[in-house]
Amino acid sequence: MAAVELTVCRLCARSRPDIWKTLARLRAEYPHELCIVELDCMAACDDVPAIMIDYDYVPRITPQQLIELVEARLNGKEEIGKTSQR
Repeated sequence: MAAVELTVCRLCARSRPDIWKTLARLRAEYPHELCIVELDCMAACDDVPAIMIDYDYVPRITPQQLIELVEARLNGKEEIGKTSQR
């Protein structure tokens, strides 16, 4: 598995318990393959919950989409920029 970096706004992620729990779950499941970077602000307030997966920006992501995209990226099966509109 290749390492994946997730970048999130700390305040926005914590204001969404479903996303915060999903991030914690992913961190526990993939401790050596996943790096979660928490910023004070991502300037993405209109798109909350928003996340960067490596260099791909994903607005209004659901917990299930986050899991699917991270697992696909870890397994090298999906390029986020080539996914269908969610």
